[in-house]
Amino acid sequence: MLNLEEMQPRGPAADRDVYHLTGPALQQSALFFETPTEIYARVLRDLKPRTALPEIQVEFRRYANANSSIRLEDGRLTVKVADILEGAPAPIVEALAYILLGKLYRRPVPRMYAHRYRLYLNRREMRQKLQLMRQIRGRKFVSGPKGSSHNLEEIFERLNREYFDGLLGRPRLGWSRRPARGIYSSASRGLAGSSAASSMTRPVLCWRSNM
Repeated sequence: MLNLEEMQPRGPAADRDVYHLTGPALQQSALFFETPTEIYARVLRDLKPRTALPEIQVEFRRYANANSSIRLEDGRLTVKVADILEGAPAPIVEALAYILLGKLYRRPVPRMYAHRYRLYLNRREMRQKLQLMRQIRGRKFVSGPKGSSHNLEEIFERLNREYFDGLLGRPRLGWSRRPARGIYSSASRGLAGSSAASSMTRPVLCWRSNM
C-alpha cells in the first residue's frame, strides 16, 4: 500500500507550488497515448525485462485519499488507484507505476519519479481536491459523544475550560469503532475516542492526528 503521507514533498520544494515535466528522460519515456495498463506493462518490462508479463488490471477506486496499492497473485497484477488520479497526465501515471512496481519487486525507485509524483500531489488544486474528498468520503462516526461510562462532550468542555479558557470550538465528537486508538480528522473536524476507553473507570484518551 502506498500511503499519501509517504509522498508528501520534503525539503525546499515542500512549500512551493511547482510541477515541472521537462528533461530528456521524460521526452524519451512518457508516451501520452498509452492507457494506464500499457504504461504499467512498459514500466514492468523496464524493471523486469526477462520476466513474462502477467495479466495487468488497473482499477480506479473511490478512496478518501490518494492512496494506491499493487498486488501480484495467481499470475495477475492488480493495481488499485484512487479515482482522483484517474485523469492524471501520463507522466504522473508513469511515475506512480515506477513507485508501485518498485515497491512490489523491492527495487529502488528512481528519484525523478518519486519527486515528480510528490510535486503533482502538492499542487494547490490537488490539495484542495484531496481536502474536499476527505470531507465527503472520510470516516463517519457511528456513535454520538456519550459512551457507556463517559461523555466526550463533558470531557471536552472540562479540558477546554481548564487549559484554553473555553476558547476552543467544539469539533464533532464520537467513539471510534477501532478500540486501539482515538482519531482526529482535520478535514471533517471530527474527534473520535477509542471505544476501549468508553467504559473505563478512568479513561486514558489518546489522539492521533489524521491530517
